[in-house]
Amino acid sequence: MQDNYGSIWSYRAKWAYLLALVGALLAPVFYVIYISFNEHGFAARIYEFTLEWYTVVLGDKILVASLEWTGYLALASVLSSVPMGLLAAKFYKRTRHKVAFVTLMLLPLFVPADIMASSLLVYFKNLNRVFEGLSDALGSELFYGWFELGFLTAWIGQVLYTVPYAFVVILITMSRYRDQQTEAARGCGASAWQAFWQVEFPQIWVGVASSSAFVAILSFNEATRTALLKGGFDTFANVLVAQMLNIGMSEESYAMAGIMSILSIAIIGSILIYSVARSERLERERRVKAQPLMSQ
Repeated sequence: MQDNYGSIWSYRAKWAYLLALVGALLAPVFYVIYISFNEHGFAARIYEFTLEWYTVVLGDKILVASLEWTGYLALASVLSSVPMGLLAAKFYKRTRHKVAFVTLMLLPLFVPADIMASSLLVYFKNLNRVFEGLSDALGSELFYGWFELGFLTAWIGQVLYTVPYAFVVILITMSRYRDQQTEAARGCGASAWQAFWQVEFPQIWVGVASSSAFVAILSFNEATRTALLKGGFDTFANVLVAQMLNIGMSEESYAMAGIMSILSIAIIGSILIYSVARSERLERERRVKAQPLMSQ
Protein backbone atom coordinates (compact mmCIF):
# COMPACT_ATOMS: atom_id res chain seq x y z
CA MET A 1 0.00 0.00 0.00
CA GLN A 2 1.40 3.37 -0.98
CA ASP A 3 1.63 6.21 1.53
CA ASN A 4 -0.53 9.11 0.35
CA TYR A 5 1.97 11.58 1.82
CA GLY A 6 5.08 9.95 0.41
CA SER A 7 6.92 10.51 -2.84
CA ILE A 8 5.93 8.28 -5.74
CA TRP A 9 9.59 8.00 -6.75
CA SER A 10 10.62 6.96 -3.26
CA TYR A 11 7.91 4.30 -3.35
CA ARG A 12 9.10 3.03 -6.72
CA ALA A 13 12.74 3.09 -5.59
CA LYS A 14 11.91 0.86 -2.63
CA TRP A 15 10.21 -1.65 -4.92
CA ALA A 16 13.13 -1.50 -7.35
CA TYR A 17 15.57 -2.16 -4.51
CA LEU A 18 13.48 -5.09 -3.24
CA LEU A 19 13.18 -6.66 -6.69
CA ALA A 20 16.90 -6.18 -7.35
CA LEU A 21 17.79 -7.82 -4.02
CA VAL A 22 15.50 -10.79 -4.61
CA GLY A 23 16.80 -11.11 -8.18
CA ALA A 24 20.41 -11.15 -6.96
CA LEU A 25 19.62 -13.83 -4.37
CA LEU A 26 17.79 -16.00 -6.89
CA ALA A 27 20.24 -15.46 -9.76
CA PRO A 28 22.12 -18.77 -9.12
CA VAL A 29 18.80 -20.64 -9.03
CA PHE A 30 17.64 -19.09 -12.29
CA TYR A 31 21.00 -19.93 -13.86
CA VAL A 32 20.61 -23.60 -12.92
CA ILE A 33 17.13 -23.57 -14.45
CA TYR A 34 18.55 -21.90 -17.56
CA ILE A 35 21.26 -24.57 -17.90
CA SER A 36 18.73 -27.37 -17.40
CA PHE A 37 17.08 -26.46 -20.72
CA ASN A 38 20.36 -26.56 -22.69
CA GLU A 39 20.73 -29.59 -24.91
CA HIS A 40 24.54 -29.49 -24.55
CA GLY A 41 24.64 -29.12 -20.78
CA PHE A 42 26.79 -26.94 -18.55
CA ALA A 43 29.63 -24.77 -19.96
CA ALA A 44 28.72 -25.53 -23.57
CA ARG A 45 29.57 -22.85 -26.12
CA ILE A 46 26.27 -23.44 -27.94
CA TYR A 47 22.91 -23.07 -26.24
CA GLU A 48 20.02 -24.99 -27.77
CA PHE A 49 16.73 -25.07 -25.92
CA THR A 50 15.37 -28.54 -25.24
CA LEU A 51 13.01 -30.37 -22.91
CA GLU A 52 14.79 -33.67 -23.45
CA TRP A 53 16.48 -33.79 -20.05
CA TYR A 54 13.15 -33.23 -18.32
CA THR A 55 11.64 -36.17 -20.18
CA VAL A 56 14.46 -38.62 -19.40
CA VAL A 57 15.20 -37.51 -15.83
CA LEU A 58 12.93 -40.19 -14.38
CA GLY A 59 15.09 -42.82 -16.07
CA ASP A 60 17.99 -42.01 -13.74
CA LYS A 61 17.40 -44.57 -10.99
CA ILE A 62 19.92 -43.01 -8.61
CA LEU A 63 18.29 -39.60 -8.81
CA VAL A 64 14.78 -41.02 -8.51
CA ALA A 65 15.70 -43.16 -5.49
CA SER A 66 17.43 -40.22 -3.81
CA LEU A 67 14.40 -38.05 -4.48
CA GLU A 68 12.11 -40.65 -2.91
CA TRP A 69 14.22 -40.80 0.26
CA THR A 70 14.32 -37.00 0.33
CA GLY A 71 10.53 -36.91 0.06
CA TYR A 72 10.16 -39.38 2.93
CA LEU A 73 12.49 -37.30 5.09
CA ALA A 74 10.71 -34.07 4.18
CA LEU A 75 7.30 -35.56 5.00
CA ALA A 76 8.53 -36.94 8.31
CA SER A 77 10.15 -33.61 9.18
CA VAL A 78 6.97 -31.66 8.39
CA LEU A 79 4.79 -34.03 10.42
CA SER A 80 7.18 -33.67 13.38
CA SER A 81 8.63 -30.15 13.25
CA VAL A 82 5.45 -28.19 12.49
CA PRO A 83 3.39 -29.57 15.44
CA MET A 84 6.43 -29.11 17.70
CA GLY A 85 6.89 -25.54 16.45
CA LEU A 86 3.18 -24.84 16.99
CA LEU A 87 3.26 -26.17 20.55
CA ALA A 88 6.41 -24.16 21.26
CA ALA A 89 4.79 -20.98 19.91
CA LYS A 90 1.71 -21.52 22.08
CA PHE A 91 3.87 -22.11 25.14
CA TYR A 92 5.89 -18.98 24.32
CA LYS A 93 2.77 -16.82 24.55
CA ARG A 94 2.04 -18.17 28.04
CA THR A 95 5.51 -18.12 29.57
CA ARG A 96 6.86 -15.12 31.44
CA HIS A 97 10.48 -15.87 30.49
CA LYS A 98 10.13 -15.08 26.80
CA VAL A 99 13.76 -14.09 26.13
CA ALA A 100 15.12 -17.26 27.70
CA PHE A 101 12.55 -19.36 25.84
CA VAL A 102 13.39 -17.87 22.44
CA THR A 103 17.09 -18.26 23.17
CA LEU A 104 16.65 -21.96 23.88
CA MET A 105 14.50 -22.49 20.80
CA LEU A 106 16.96 -20.74 18.47
CA LEU A 107 20.10 -22.16 20.06
CA PRO A 108 20.47 -25.02 17.50
CA LEU A 109 20.76 -22.42 14.72
CA PHE A 110 23.92 -20.98 16.27
CA VAL A 111 25.75 -24.32 16.08
CA PRO A 112 27.50 -24.82 12.70
CA ALA A 113 26.02 -27.63 10.62
CA ASP A 114 29.19 -29.72 10.50
CA ILE A 115 29.72 -29.48 14.28
CA MET A 116 26.10 -30.39 15.01
CA ALA A 117 26.26 -33.31 12.57
CA SER A 118 29.53 -34.61 14.00
CA SER A 119 28.21 -34.34 17.55
CA LEU A 120 25.02 -36.21 16.65
CA LEU A 121 27.08 -38.85 14.85
CA VAL A 122 29.19 -39.54 17.94
CA TYR A 123 26.10 -39.41 20.15
CA PHE A 124 24.12 -41.94 18.11
CA LYS A 125 27.09 -44.31 17.81
CA ASN A 126 27.58 -44.30 21.59
CA LEU A 127 23.83 -44.54 22.22
CA ASN A 128 23.58 -47.52 19.89
CA ARG A 129 26.48 -49.15 21.72
CA VAL A 130 24.68 -48.65 25.05
CA PHE A 131 21.48 -50.23 23.71
CA GLU A 132 23.40 -53.17 22.29
CA GLY A 133 25.10 -53.64 25.66
CA LEU A 134 21.70 -53.58 27.32
CA SER A 135 20.47 -56.24 24.90
CA ASP A 136 23.50 -58.41 25.65
CA ALA A 137 22.90 -58.03 29.37
CA LEU A 138 19.27 -59.10 28.95
CA GLY A 139 20.21 -61.95 26.63
CA SER A 140 17.96 -60.57 23.91
CA GLU A 141 18.35 -58.78 20.58
CA LEU A 142 15.39 -56.48 21.24
CA PHE A 143 17.41 -53.25 21.34
CA TYR A 144 19.84 -54.09 18.55
CA GLY A 145 20.04 -51.54 15.76
CA TRP A 146 17.70 -48.99 17.30
CA PHE A 147 20.10 -46.11 16.75
CA GLU A 148 22.24 -47.36 13.92
CA LEU A 149 22.77 -44.73 11.26
CA GLY A 150 19.74 -44.70 8.99
CA PHE A 151 16.42 -42.99 8.40
CA LEU A 152 15.68 -42.45 12.12
CA THR A 153 18.97 -40.70 12.87
CA ALA A 154 18.73 -38.54 9.74
CA TRP A 155 15.14 -37.67 10.69
CA ILE A 156 16.16 -36.61 14.20
CA GLY A 157 18.96 -34.47 12.77
CA GLN A 158 16.58 -32.69 10.41
CA VAL A 159 14.00 -32.14 13.14
CA LEU A 160 16.62 -30.44 15.30
CA TYR A 161 17.46 -28.25 12.31
CA THR A 162 13.92 -27.33 11.21
CA VAL A 163 11.99 -26.92 14.48
CA PRO A 164 13.42 -23.43 15.21
CA TYR A 165 12.37 -22.21 11.75
CA ALA A 166 8.86 -23.66 12.15
CA PHE A 167 8.62 -22.00 15.56
CA VAL A 168 9.59 -18.56 14.23
CA VAL A 169 7.25 -18.68 11.22
CA ILE A 170 4.25 -19.79 13.29
CA LEU A 171 5.05 -17.32 16.07
CA ILE A 172 5.01 -14.40 13.61
CA THR A 173 1.51 -15.34 12.48
CA MET A 174 0.33 -16.12 15.99
CA SER A 175 1.43 -12.69 17.24
CA ARG A 176 -1.67 -11.18 15.61
CA TYR A 177 -3.99 -13.54 17.48
CA ARG A 178 -5.53 -12.31 20.71
CA ASP A 179 -5.78 -14.78 23.58
CA GLN A 180 -9.01 -13.11 24.69
CA GLN A 181 -10.75 -14.89 21.82
CA THR A 182 -9.77 -18.26 23.27
CA GLU A 183 -10.92 -17.16 26.70
CA ALA A 184 -14.26 -16.06 25.24
CA ALA A 185 -14.69 -19.42 23.50
CA ARG A 186 -13.88 -21.27 26.73
CA GLY A 187 -16.36 -19.05 28.54
CA CYS A 188 -19.03 -20.12 26.05
CA GLY A 189 -18.45 -23.75 26.96
CA ALA A 190 -15.91 -24.81 24.33
CA SER A 191 -13.19 -27.25 25.29
CA ALA A 192 -9.53 -26.35 24.90
CA TRP A 193 -9.35 -28.35 21.66
CA GLN A 194 -12.54 -26.79 20.26
CA ALA A 195 -11.31 -23.29 21.10
CA PHE A 196 -8.06 -23.98 19.29
CA TRP A 197 -9.51 -25.76 16.24
CA GLN A 198 -12.57 -23.58 15.68
CA VAL A 199 -11.31 -20.15 16.81
CA GLU A 200 -7.51 -19.96 16.82
CA PHE A 201 -6.45 -22.27 14.01
CA PRO A 202 -8.52 -20.55 11.26
CA GLN A 203 -6.60 -17.36 12.03
CA ILE A 204 -3.11 -18.89 12.12
CA TRP A 205 -3.41 -21.63 9.51
CA VAL A 206 -1.53 -19.51 6.96
CA GLY A 207 1.49 -19.53 9.27
CA VAL A 208 1.17 -23.29 9.76
CA ALA A 209 1.00 -23.82 5.99
CA SER A 210 3.95 -21.50 5.43
CA SER A 211 6.02 -23.28 8.07
CA SER A 212 5.13 -26.63 6.48
CA ALA A 213 6.35 -25.45 3.08
CA PHE A 214 9.44 -23.89 4.66
CA VAL A 215 10.33 -27.05 6.59
CA ALA A 216 9.84 -29.20 3.47
CA ILE A 217 12.17 -26.96 1.44
CA LEU A 218 14.77 -26.89 4.23
CA SER A 219 14.62 -30.67 4.43
CA PHE A 220 15.05 -31.03 0.67
CA ASN A 221 18.08 -28.73 0.66
CA GLU A 222 19.77 -29.98 3.83
CA ALA A 223 22.98 -31.90 3.09
CA THR A 224 25.58 -31.69 5.88
CA ARG A 225 23.65 -33.24 8.77
CA THR A 226 21.95 -35.78 6.53
CA ALA A 227 25.21 -36.85 4.91
CA LEU A 228 26.69 -37.86 8.27
CA LEU A 229 23.54 -39.34 9.77
CA LYS A 230 21.73 -41.02 6.87
CA GLY A 231 23.49 -44.38 6.84
CA GLY A 232 23.00 -46.48 3.70
CA PHE A 233 20.64 -44.38 1.58
CA ASP A 234 21.17 -41.21 -0.45
CA THR A 235 19.22 -37.97 -0.58
CA PHE A 236 18.91 -35.63 -3.52
CA ALA A 237 21.21 -32.96 -2.09
CA ASN A 238 23.89 -35.53 -1.23
CA VAL A 239 23.78 -36.99 -4.75
CA LEU A 240 24.26 -33.53 -6.30
CA VAL A 241 27.16 -32.73 -3.98
CA ALA A 242 28.80 -36.10 -4.72
CA GLN A 243 28.45 -35.51 -8.47
CA MET A 244 29.93 -32.04 -8.26
CA LEU A 245 32.93 -33.30 -6.28
CA ASN A 246 33.59 -36.29 -8.54
CA ILE A 247 32.30 -36.33 -12.11
CA GLY A 248 30.25 -33.14 -12.26
CA MET A 249 26.50 -32.83 -12.48
CA SER A 250 24.82 -34.65 -15.32
CA GLU A 251 22.18 -33.07 -17.54
CA GLU A 252 19.53 -35.12 -15.74
CA SER A 253 20.75 -33.68 -12.42
CA TYR A 254 20.36 -30.15 -13.75
CA ALA A 255 16.84 -31.03 -14.91
CA MET A 256 15.94 -32.47 -11.51
CA ALA A 257 17.44 -29.42 -9.79
CA GLY A 258 15.40 -27.24 -12.13
CA ILE A 259 12.21 -29.12 -11.26
CA MET A 260 12.84 -28.77 -7.53
CA SER A 261 13.71 -25.06 -7.86
CA ILE A 262 10.61 -24.29 -9.92
CA LEU A 263 8.37 -26.20 -7.50
CA SER A 264 9.89 -24.46 -4.49
CA ILE A 265 9.48 -21.00 -6.01
CA ALA A 266 5.93 -21.81 -7.11
CA ILE A 267 4.87 -23.10 -3.67
CA ILE A 268 6.38 -20.27 -1.66
CA GLY A 269 5.26 -17.68 -4.22
CA SER A 270 1.70 -18.99 -4.17
CA ILE A 271 1.56 -18.85 -0.38
CA LEU A 272 2.93 -15.30 -0.32
CA ILE A 273 0.58 -14.08 -3.05
CA TYR A 274 -2.42 -15.66 -1.34
CA SER A 275 -1.41 -14.21 2.04
CA VAL A 276 -0.97 -10.69 0.60
CA ALA A 277 -4.25 -10.89 -1.34
CA ARG A 278 -6.10 -12.14 1.73
CA SER A 279 -4.58 -9.40 3.87
CA GLU A 280 -5.63 -6.75 1.33
CA ARG A 281 -9.16 -8.18 1.21
CA LEU A 282 -9.49 -8.19 4.99
CA GLU A 283 -8.17 -4.62 5.11
CA ARG A 284 -10.78 -3.48 2.57
CA GLU A 285 -13.52 -5.23 4.54
CA ARG A 286 -12.35 -3.52 7.72
CA ARG A 287 -12.48 -0.12 6.03
CA VAL A 288 -15.97 -0.76 4.67
CA LYS A 289 -17.21 -1.74 8.12
CA ALA A 290 -15.55 1.30 9.69
CA GLN A 291 -17.02 3.82 7.22
CA PRO A 292 -20.52 4.00 8.78
CA LEU A 293 -18.96 4.61 12.19
CA MET A 294 -16.68 7.31 10.79
CA SER A 295 -19.60 9.06 9.06
CA GLN A 296 -21.48 9.26 12.36
